Amino acid sequence: MAAGQGATLRYLTSRFETRGALAMRTFRTVAALLVLVSEPSWAQSFFQSGLPSARQYYLPPTYQYFTPPPRVNRRVQPKAVQIPEPEKAAIAGEYAKGSVVIVNHERNLYFVEEAGQAIRYPVAIGKPVDQWEGVQAITAKRENPTWYPPEEIQWESDVPPVVPPGPQNPLGPRALYLGDTLYRIHGTNRPGSIGGAVSHGCFRMHNPHIIELYEKVQIGANVYVVP
Repeated sequence: MAAGQGATLRYLTSRFETRGALAMRTFRTVAALLVLVSEPSWAQSFFQSGLPSARQYYLPPTYQYFTPPPRVNRRVQPKAVQIPEPEKAAIAGEYAKGSVVIVNHERNLYFVEEAGQAIRYPVAIGKPVDQWEGVQAITAKRENPTWYPPEEIQWESDVPPVVPPGPQNPLGPRALYLGDTLYRIHGTNRPGSIGGAVSHGCFRMHNPHIIELYEKVQIGANVYVVP
Protein backbone atom coordinates (compact mmCIF):
# COMPACT_ATOMS: atom_id res chain seq x y z
CA MET A 1 0.00 0.00 0.00
CA ALA A 2 2.86 2.37 0.79
CA ALA A 3 4.51 1.59 -2.56
CA GLY A 4 1.31 2.26 -4.45
CA GLN A 5 0.78 5.54 -2.68
CA GLY A 6 4.33 6.63 -3.58
CA ALA A 7 3.78 5.83 -7.23
CA THR A 8 0.53 7.75 -7.26
CA LEU A 9 2.22 10.72 -5.59
CA ARG A 10 5.02 10.73 -8.15
CA TYR A 11 2.48 10.56 -11.03
CA LEU A 12 0.50 13.50 -9.68
CA THR A 13 3.66 15.49 -9.07
CA SER A 14 4.80 14.84 -12.69
CA ARG A 15 1.42 15.92 -14.06
CA PHE A 16 1.48 19.06 -11.97
CA GLU A 17 4.97 19.96 -13.16
CA THR A 18 3.98 19.33 -16.80
CA ARG A 19 0.92 21.52 -16.49
CA GLY A 20 2.96 24.18 -14.72
CA ALA A 21 5.57 24.20 -17.50
CA LEU A 22 2.82 24.38 -20.12
CA ALA A 23 1.17 27.26 -18.27
CA MET A 24 4.50 29.07 -18.05
CA ARG A 25 5.13 28.70 -21.80
CA THR A 26 1.62 29.92 -22.52
CA PHE A 27 2.17 32.91 -20.27
CA ARG A 28 5.46 33.78 -22.00
CA THR A 29 3.87 33.48 -25.45
CA VAL A 30 0.97 35.75 -24.51
CA ALA A 31 3.36 38.25 -22.93
CA ALA A 32 5.51 38.29 -26.06
CA LEU A 33 2.47 38.87 -28.29
CA LEU A 34 1.34 41.74 -26.08
CA VAL A 35 4.78 43.34 -26.38
CA LEU A 36 4.77 42.97 -30.17
CA VAL A 37 1.29 44.48 -30.49
CA SER A 38 2.04 47.40 -28.18
CA GLU A 39 5.40 48.17 -29.87
CA PRO A 40 4.87 47.80 -33.68
CA SER A 41 8.06 49.64 -34.60
CA TRP A 42 10.10 47.36 -32.38
CA ALA A 43 8.30 44.34 -33.83
CA GLN A 44 9.05 45.51 -37.38
CA SER A 45 12.74 45.92 -36.65
CA PHE A 46 12.73 42.53 -34.94
CA PHE A 47 11.37 40.73 -37.97
CA GLN A 48 13.49 42.73 -40.42
CA SER A 49 16.64 41.87 -38.52
CA GLY A 50 15.76 38.22 -38.46
CA LEU A 51 17.34 35.64 -40.68
CA PRO A 52 16.66 36.15 -44.42
CA SER A 53 14.45 33.67 -46.16
CA ALA A 54 15.80 31.43 -48.88
CA ARG A 55 13.99 33.56 -51.51
CA GLN A 56 15.95 36.66 -50.48
CA TYR A 57 19.17 35.11 -51.70
CA TYR A 58 17.81 34.97 -55.26
CA LEU A 59 16.20 38.40 -55.55
CA PRO A 60 18.31 40.89 -57.51
CA PRO A 61 19.23 44.02 -55.58
CA THR A 62 17.20 47.12 -56.34
CA TYR A 63 18.98 50.28 -57.55
CA GLN A 64 17.95 53.89 -57.70
CA TYR A 65 18.07 54.70 -61.41
CA PHE A 66 19.65 57.98 -62.48
CA THR A 67 17.05 60.53 -63.51
CA PRO A 68 18.48 62.83 -66.19
CA PRO A 69 17.94 66.56 -65.74
CA PRO A 70 15.36 68.25 -67.95
CA ARG A 71 16.55 68.98 -71.48
CA VAL A 72 17.83 72.44 -72.11
CA ASN A 73 17.88 74.13 -75.48
CA ARG A 74 21.61 74.12 -76.18
CA ARG A 75 21.34 75.76 -79.57
CA VAL A 76 23.57 78.78 -79.58
CA GLN A 77 21.77 81.86 -80.73
CA PRO A 78 23.78 84.01 -83.16
CA LYS A 79 25.10 87.17 -81.65
CA ALA A 80 23.83 90.47 -82.94
CA VAL A 81 26.39 92.06 -85.27
CA GLN A 82 26.97 95.78 -85.19
CA ILE A 83 27.07 97.01 -88.79
CA PRO A 84 29.49 99.94 -89.11
CA GLU A 85 28.71 103.03 -91.11
CA PRO A 86 30.55 103.35 -94.44
CA GLU A 87 33.45 105.78 -94.20
CA LYS A 88 34.93 108.31 -96.57
CA ALA A 89 38.57 107.54 -97.35
CA ALA A 90 41.40 108.68 -99.58
CA ILE A 91 42.54 106.43 -102.42
CA ALA A 92 45.19 106.52 -105.13
CA GLY A 93 44.29 108.85 -107.99
CA GLU A 94 44.95 106.17 -110.63
CA TYR A 95 41.51 104.59 -110.07
CA ALA A 96 38.73 106.07 -112.17
CA LYS A 97 35.46 107.35 -110.81
CA GLY A 98 32.90 104.57 -110.45
CA SER A 99 35.45 101.78 -110.13
CA VAL A 100 35.79 99.38 -107.20
CA VAL A 101 39.02 98.55 -105.37
CA ILE A 102 39.30 95.60 -102.96
CA VAL A 103 42.40 95.44 -100.73
CA ASN A 104 42.77 91.87 -99.46
CA HIS A 105 45.09 92.51 -96.55
CA GLU A 106 42.83 95.30 -95.26
CA ARG A 107 39.60 93.32 -95.82
CA ASN A 108 38.14 96.54 -97.24
CA LEU A 109 36.30 97.50 -100.43
CA TYR A 110 36.51 101.04 -101.85
CA PHE A 111 33.99 102.57 -104.21
CA VAL A 112 35.65 105.48 -106.00
CA GLU A 113 33.35 108.52 -105.96
CA GLU A 114 35.89 110.99 -107.32
CA ALA A 115 39.53 110.77 -108.24
CA GLY A 116 41.38 110.23 -104.94
CA GLN A 117 38.15 109.94 -102.91
CA ALA A 118 36.21 106.80 -102.05
CA ILE A 119 33.67 105.21 -99.72
CA ARG A 120 35.11 102.34 -97.68
CA TYR A 121 33.19 99.18 -96.69
CA PRO A 122 34.41 96.14 -94.71
CA VAL A 123 34.28 92.80 -96.56
CA ALA A 124 35.05 89.14 -96.12
CA ILE A 125 37.55 87.75 -98.61
CA GLY A 126 38.54 84.28 -99.76
CA LYS A 127 40.36 81.71 -97.69
CA PRO A 128 44.15 81.84 -98.18
CA VAL A 129 44.01 79.11 -100.85
CA ASP A 130 41.15 80.88 -102.66
CA GLN A 131 42.40 84.46 -102.62
CA TRP A 132 43.18 86.08 -105.94
CA GLU A 133 44.17 89.42 -107.44
CA GLY A 134 43.66 91.10 -110.76
CA VAL A 135 41.09 93.13 -112.64
CA GLN A 136 37.57 92.07 -113.63
CA ALA A 137 34.61 94.03 -114.97
CA ILE A 138 31.12 93.88 -113.53
CA THR A 139 29.13 91.94 -116.11
CA ALA A 140 25.79 91.50 -114.31
CA LYS A 141 23.77 92.77 -111.36
CA ARG A 142 21.11 90.66 -109.64
CA GLU A 143 18.51 91.57 -107.05
CA ASN A 144 17.57 88.72 -104.69
CA PRO A 145 19.77 86.30 -106.63
CA THR A 146 19.32 82.55 -106.80
CA TRP A 147 22.47 80.65 -105.85
CA TYR A 148 23.72 77.75 -107.97
CA PRO A 149 26.63 76.41 -105.91
CA PRO A 150 29.35 74.47 -107.74
CA GLU A 151 29.35 70.73 -107.22
CA GLU A 152 32.38 70.75 -104.90
CA ILE A 153 30.66 73.28 -102.63
CA GLN A 154 27.50 71.16 -102.64
CA TRP A 155 29.52 68.21 -101.33
CA GLU A 156 31.57 70.27 -98.89
CA SER A 157 28.71 72.30 -97.36
CA ASP A 158 25.84 69.84 -97.88
CA VAL A 159 23.72 72.34 -99.80
CA PRO A 160 21.26 71.64 -102.62
CA PRO A 161 22.08 72.41 -106.27
CA VAL A 162 19.76 75.43 -106.20
CA VAL A 163 19.19 77.83 -103.28
CA PRO A 164 16.29 80.24 -103.90
CA PRO A 165 16.24 83.85 -102.67
CA GLY A 166 15.55 84.31 -98.99
CA PRO A 167 17.20 84.56 -95.58
CA GLN A 168 19.06 81.25 -96.05
CA ASN A 169 20.65 82.30 -99.33
CA PRO A 170 24.39 82.98 -98.85
CA LEU A 171 24.34 85.63 -101.61
CA GLY A 172 22.08 87.92 -99.63
CA PRO A 173 19.80 90.48 -101.28
CA ARG A 174 22.16 91.63 -104.06
CA ALA A 175 25.01 90.26 -106.17
CA LEU A 176 27.51 91.80 -108.60
CA TYR A 177 29.04 89.29 -111.05
CA LEU A 178 32.71 89.63 -111.99
CA GLY A 179 33.66 88.88 -115.60
CA ASP A 180 32.99 85.33 -116.73
CA THR A 181 34.23 83.92 -113.41
CA LEU A 182 32.25 82.36 -110.59
CA TYR A 183 33.30 85.22 -108.31
CA ARG A 184 30.84 87.83 -107.05
CA ILE A 185 30.54 90.74 -104.70
CA HIS A 186 27.41 89.93 -102.72
CA GLY A 187 25.55 90.14 -99.41
CA THR A 188 25.51 87.40 -96.82
CA ASN A 189 23.42 85.41 -94.38
CA ARG A 190 26.45 85.27 -92.06
CA PRO A 191 27.19 88.87 -91.05
CA GLY A 192 29.61 87.69 -88.37
CA SER A 193 31.99 86.50 -91.12
CA ILE A 194 32.61 90.02 -92.44
CA GLY A 195 36.25 90.92 -91.89
CA GLY A 196 37.43 87.32 -92.18
CA ALA A 197 39.07 85.18 -94.85
CA VAL A 198 36.33 82.59 -95.20
CA SER A 199 34.92 82.40 -98.74
CA HIS A 200 35.81 80.44 -101.89
CA GLY A 201 36.97 83.62 -103.63
CA CYS A 202 33.88 85.82 -103.51
CA PHE A 203 33.62 89.03 -101.51
CA ARG A 204 30.90 89.31 -98.87
CA MET A 205 29.43 92.55 -97.61
CA HIS A 206 26.90 93.47 -94.97
CA ASN A 207 23.48 93.44 -96.60
CA PRO A 208 22.80 97.20 -96.16
CA HIS A 209 26.24 97.88 -97.70
CA ILE A 210 25.76 95.70 -100.78
CA ILE A 211 22.35 97.30 -101.38
CA GLU A 212 23.98 100.74 -101.24
CA LEU A 213 26.86 99.72 -103.51
CA TYR A 214 24.47 98.02 -105.94
CA GLU A 215 22.71 101.34 -106.54
CA LYS A 216 25.99 103.19 -107.15
CA VAL A 217 28.01 100.85 -109.33
CA GLN A 218 27.37 100.38 -113.05
CA ILE A 219 27.70 97.35 -115.31
CA GLY A 220 31.07 97.56 -117.05
CA ALA A 221 32.85 99.18 -114.07
CA ASN A 222 36.27 97.76 -113.27
CA VAL A 223 36.93 95.90 -110.03
CA TYR A 224 40.58 95.90 -108.92
CA VAL A 225 41.58 93.20 -106.45
CA VAL A 226 44.97 93.92 -104.89
CA PRO A 227 46.98 92.17 -102.16
